[in-house]
Amino acid sequence: MLFVDKNLILKRLDYIKGLTEEIDTDNSLALERVCEMLIEASVDVGNMIIDGFVLRDPGNYLDVMDIMKTEGVIPEDDFTKFEETFKFRNVLVREYEDVDHEAMRKVFKDNLSAYANFKENVLHFFETDPQAVTAFMGDQHV
Repeated sequence: MLFVDKNLILKRLDYIKGLTEEIDTDNSLALERVCEMLIEASVDVGNMIIDGFVLRDPGNYLDVMDIMKTEGVIPEDDFTKFEETFKFRNVLVREYEDVDHEAMRKVFKDNLSAYANFKENVLHFFETDPQAVTAFMGDQHV
C-alpha cells in the first residue's frame, strides 16, 4: 500500500467543486477548459485513490472511474454520468477544432451532479473504508 497525500486530494476535490460553478460561461474556450479539467482532475483524484490501495491498473480514463465504482467510492449512477461526459475528452484534446459547444454544455450540465457529489463521495469513502485510514496521510478532512 502506498501513502497518498490526502491534502492534495482534498485540494483537487475543491478545484473540481469550483469548476462545477463555472459551466454556465458564455465563453467557448472557457467552457472547453472547464469541461476538460473536470475530466482530468476527477481522473487524477481517482488515480491517487487507486495508487493508495494498489488496485488494478486502469487501462483508460473511464476505467479509473469503473474501479472507483467497484471499490465503492462512487455510486453506479455517478459512474454513468462520468461516462457520458468522458465521451468529450477525445474531442477536447484531439479534435478541438470541431467541438459542438452547445451539445457539450448540455451533456455536462445534465451530468454535473457526479462532479458536484465527487468530494462528498470521496470523503464518505475515507470515513467508512478501514484501509483509507492507513493509505491516505494528511490532515483530517472537514
